[in-house]
Amino acid sequence: MAETKVSGRDYILLADINNDGTYKAVACLTSNSLTSTLGTIDATSKCGDQYTPSPSFNQSFECEGFAIDETGTPSKDSYQQLYDAHAAKTLFAIKMGKATPVAGDVYYGGTPTSLVFISNFGVNAADKDDVKFTATLVVSVPPIAQTEVSA
Repeated sequence: MAETKVSGRDYILLADINNDGTYKAVACLTSNSLTSTLGTIDATSKCGDQYTPSPSFNQSFECEGFAIDETGTPSKDSYQQLYDAHAAKTLFAIKMGKATPVAGDVYYGGTPTSLVFISNFGVNAADKDDVKFTATLVVSVPPIAQTEVSA
């Protein structure tokens, strides 16, 4: 069996902030991640240790990138669109995976029920550096879909 590592540079975050079915890359990211946490019920007693999954399921995407300005028709979702979605409490679809997926690749989201909202948004303008943004996108109804690309 052969294995191939997935390059972090090729693993991007796409958003449909306008809810028109068009996913655009969130730009210009330096990092993006998915965190998934299933709560645990501790049912330990003198009868023994026991843990069960709780109904609490939390998932979020974190992203960080350089703030960009784009003229004309936007081809990427910039920090401005992310802030607008945050301020308007917009629910929108998200997808994270390879920029150009092939059969067997996995991506997260990308379905009409995989909606997120931006719970945290930040802009950092440090001296002698380009402006950077951060955002936390919370999955509104977890778990988010995981899909394997078919042939």
